[in-house]
Amino acid sequence: MTSVRYNRHLTPAQYEAKVEARFWTKVDKTETCWVWTARVTTNGYGALNYTEYNDSLTGEGVTRRYVRAHRYSWERTHGPIPEGIEIDHICHNRLCVRPDHLRPATRKQNSEHRSGPTRISKSGVRGVYWDVSKGKWRARVGHNMRHVNVGLFDDLAEAEAAVISKRNELHTRNDADRRAA
Repeated sequence: MTSVRYNRHLTPAQYEAKVEARFWTKVDKTETCWVWTARVTTNGYGALNYTEYNDSLTGEGVTRRYVRAHRYSWERTHGPIPEGIEIDHICHNRLCVRPDHLRPATRKQNSEHRSGPTRISKSGVRGVYWDVSKGKWRARVGHNMRHVNVGLFDDLAEAEAAVISKRNELHTRNDADRRAA
C-alpha cells in the first residue's frame, strides 16, 4: 500500500485530512461491519501505513507509521487511546473498522470476549475437552493467566453449561456467554 506523499503546501491538518480520506477509500461499508479491504497483517488485522512529518514546513523528520486500521478508526472517532488499552471488536471481525463495533478494553477484558472454541478444539465447546484418563469431559476456564478447573462431566452439554456459568462468574466481557445464560 502506498503512503500519502507529503506536500509542502499542506498544513498538518490538511495532510491528516488527506490520510483520513485515503483511509476511508479502503473500507467497504456493508449493512453490518465496515470491512478493511487493503493490507492485512499476518494475524488478520487491517493495517494502515502513512508518513508523519515532524516539521511541517520543511518535510524533514520523516517517520513512517503503521497502525492497525481499527485503532485508527477508533482514534478518529473518539480520540487518543489511553496507554495500556486495547480496542476490542464487539463483532469479532478483525477487519471491521466500524466505530460502533469497537470498544476500549483492558487486555484481560479483550481476552475474555472470545467468540468460541479454539481451532484445535475437539469438543467444539470453548473450555471443554475430553480427558482420556478419566473417560469424561473436563471443563476449565482461563482467568487472570490461570486455569480454573470447573469439573469432570459425563455429558458434553453439562460441561458446556458449567463453563458458561463459571465464565459469567469470573469474566466481565463475555457477551456471548451472557446471552446464552
